[in-house]
Amino acid sequence: MQDGLKDKPIKGPRDALRYLRDDIPYQTGRPYRSAVADCNRALRFRCDADDARNSFVAAYADYRVKIGH
Repeated sequence: MQDGLKDKPIKGPRDALRYLRDDIPYQTGRPYRSAVADCNRALRFRCDADDARNSFVAAYADYRVKIGH
């Protein structure tokens, strides 16, 4: 992609955490922190994977807005 993000499948909370850590350069903001926390909680079976997915999507969308895409 033009902005440096890689298209790749996200197959659960562990992949989402890896993507957030390795592929999103701006690791700030409430959506980002919520996504990391929710993915960690989902890995420990303390939150539903759908909630973690929604948080991940929100963090990704927030990042896209920040970079203007």
